[in-house]
Amino acid sequence: MKITTIQERAYAKINLTLGVTGKRADGYHTLDSLMLTTSLADEVTVTRSREVIVTATGMLLPYRNTLRAAAERYRALTGRGARIHVYKHIPAEAGLGGGSADAAAVLRAMQRLYGEVEERDLYDIALRVGADVPFCLKGGLCRARGIGELLEPLPLGAPLHLVIAKPAAGVSTGALFSALTLPRPQPETARAMQALASGDAQALAKLLYNALEPSAVALVPQIGRLIDELLHLGALGARMTGSGSAVFGLFASEEAAARAATVIRSHADCAFAAAVRSVA
Repeated sequence: MKITTIQERAYAKINLTLGVTGKRADGYHTLDSLMLTTSLADEVTVTRSREVIVTATGMLLPYRNTLRAAAERYRALTGRGARIHVYKHIPAEAGLGGGSADAAAVLRAMQRLYGEVEERDLYDIALRVGADVPFCLKGGLCRARGIGELLEPLPLGAPLHLVIAKPAAGVSTGALFSALTLPRPQPETARAMQALASGDAQALAKLLYNALEPSAVALVPQIGRLIDELLHLGALGARMTGSGSAVFGLFASEEAAARAATVIRSHADCAFAAAVRSVA
């Protein structure tokens, strides 16, 4: 029997480390980042269709969105469309890759429904939709370089227990990169990779890094206050993810993360908080 509907989970990502290595002639900044899939996820349902139709629950999406862009690029290659519905759980303007994760879920679902695109073409579609979409398509733990398209899968020695928290205010990506001065200090990527492979959360906590964080805190001071609160609640380390405004704390256990999420959820600066785990 031909499958007509596919359900996919669209997993949020965090940047355990994020270094800015340069700026290209086209204005894009080049990065070196350790990216990790987390259990926070949107739910995407994709049904066979001749056209592309996108609906959402939990967030008002503009007509031009990443789900539509991914489906229309797949249709341009194959003539196959999709009716898409997304239940949004990942907050927007957070640096968690929600839109990228949704686009990747659409591509995975359409490929499962139709199977008419070569893997290299699927990743080409992903990159054309957004720089983080190739990682979200692959998932797990990767070192991402270039603008995010150069991916090196990495081993994760033990699950990571995290709290993600976001202030009400978002960060303007344009303003953030305009305020960024280069060169910036670089993360200790090799040591962080060793800590991840060996499952040493204590060592990893000392190596968390985000080159964009100081500029983001200057724009949205609540980011810094949430980081301090996570550390106060027992996080081994805490940093902003991506271009913000969400932050994450690394905890020694699932129980410690759950307790901290409950407390920080009532914090005056916090609009969203959840205890999550790594998905690798």
